[in-house]
Amino acid sequence: MFSVKKLGKNGMWGTVSLIDENGSFRGEARFETREDAEKYLVKFKNRMKKPVDLKVFNDSEAEEPKKKDKKK
Repeated sequence: MFSVKKLGKNGMWGTVSLIDENGSFRGEARFETREDAEKYLVKFKNRMKKPVDLKVFNDSEAEEPKKKDKKK
């Protein structure tokens, strides 16, 4: 599963909305293939008034949690 995400002001990546040809909201922009996700990324970029950082993420690969250094 692949999703299209944008970089928010807080530095976190958030999944963008899936908007159909009629302009209706259809949930989160999640796709079965990377190719479909990249096609939507281009369409979404063209709709944006301001340029934003967009990226395709592979949601099926779980990220390893970052280990925090414990101070003694």
